Amino acid sequence: MVFLLSNKITSIFLGARCELIYASLGTLQNGQHYIFRCIAEACADLDVQLIISLGGSNCSELLEQMPGSLLIVNYAPQLELLKKATITITHAGLNTVLESLTNSVPMLAIPIANDQLGIAARLAWTEVGEVVQLPQLSVLRLRTAIQRLMTEDLYKKNASKLQAAIRRAGGVIRAADIVEQVVNTGKPVPPLVKE
Repeated sequence: MVFLLSNKITSIFLGARCELIYASLGTLQNGQHYIFRCIAEACADLDVQLIISLGGSNCSELLEQMPGSLLIVNYAPQLELLKKATITITHAGLNTVLESLTNSVPMLAIPIANDQLGIAARLAWTEVGEVVQLPQLSVLRLRTAIQRLMTEDLYKKNASKLQAAIRRAGGVIRAADIVEQVVNTGKPVPPLVKE
């Protein structure tokens, strides 16, 4: 295991030859140390490079004995890593999900709280990812889901379709325009007409 506290991982691992799996539980639910350990154990025997972002969680001493080839950082350059990632393992927070889909990266969701259960359900429904619910979390379930995501083309194809839809939707600029239009007119904005 390699443990770094800095973000000098981009140049080290973006040229890696094996599959890159990026794992992040965001910045609010990142204190679930056993989830990180379960992820590391699930990836330990796979030919992958696992990068775990702690999201500022101060649990480095608990993670030092994790198995496998992994890199653990307090914060990761997420947007750069997603350009090379094969899979994102996430709590199904909306930011990580949208950033993964923007890069056409399938996901393994482990929803923890709030809107994450609903977001994870949509990932499964659109077949851009697999979901392992927290009460059913185990190394075997995670490893099985990871292997499915890595070997079945369906997930990547569907992630690519949603990537295209996100691009067509106009992104942040379109979202800001909608908010301004609603504030100025007090009326809902009709959806874009499909081309």
